[in-house]
Amino acid sequence: MTQVFDPGTTCVRRVWLTLGSLSMDCHSPAAGYFVTSFDPGAPDIRAVTNVRPDDDGIDDHTQFMGARTVSVDISAIVTAGAQIDQVAAQFAPFMVPSARPTLHYVLDRPGAPERIMVVRAAQYAYKVDDNYQRDIQLQFVAADPVAYDPAPQSATSWAGSSGNIAGRRYDLTFDRTYPAGSSGPSSALLSTDGDVPVQPLLRLFGPATGAQVRFNVPGGLSGAVGMIASYTIDAGHYIEVDCNQKTAFRDGDPAQNVMAFLNWNLTMTYGWPTIVPGQASLYMAYTATSATSATQVQAFWNDGYLT
Repeated sequence: MTQVFDPGTTCVRRVWLTLGSLSMDCHSPAAGYFVTSFDPGAPDIRAVTNVRPDDDGIDDHTQFMGARTVSVDISAIVTAGAQIDQVAAQFAPFMVPSARPTLHYVLDRPGAPERIMVVRAAQYAYKVDDNYQRDIQLQFVAADPVAYDPAPQSATSWAGSSGNIAGRRYDLTFDRTYPAGSSGPSSALLSTDGDVPVQPLLRLFGPATGAQVRFNVPGGLSGAVGMIASYTIDAGHYIEVDCNQKTAFRDGDPAQNVMAFLNWNLTMTYGWPTIVPGQASLYMAYTATSATSATQVQAFWNDGYLT
């Protein structure tokens, strides 16, 4: 991508970094520095093969991607108004190996969609060779090689009960909002416009005993998550299950791990739910005993892309 960020042209392309409250644009004509090259890279392929002992070729079982290398080249120019060594120094907080900044970028395509990747520093280089220009090289590795749309998608399914109750607010350790209810059971359709399959984060709200979330495609089940039959989710609380990270916490609190109460037989039988691009339908249904019209499951996910 040469001359992508020509300071004399108008272009929707943009690259920037965030880390907590810090934000640093990689291209700022007003500050006298410019991106000369941005390479979003491509995921490594985790090849899994073995030779055929009595035939030509190999057996190829490759399914997964590895890490991804991303690089940004920046030039700070004195005549454009840059304090060249200070520009280089401003990127330092993002280049600490223990930091995990988020890299944001926008490319020239319809709608100018934003993509994000969580990265860690791999190379931070700038050669002090003159008083007029400083060329800065930033290189990162993304352990999760997927570029995500930062806008979350969501869907809700209700277990259902007779009657209808409104949402409620409970004063506990801190205020928690209990979602609005529904008069009867309903399923939800999950889909993605992305390039890669994604796994949702689920919030199973009570009151519910033996809660189960099942994901259906034409022809049968395609994933299921639930709690053991004796486990009760109280009203005003929820179990947060991250189907990608394989974690389960009460009220989303890492100090309240409930992995031991997951119905592992259910999940091992039907698998973790996955939203697949181009899939005709993936319906989510929630069932539980002791349910009310407020008993529901919410699914959250971000569409994932290769570019």
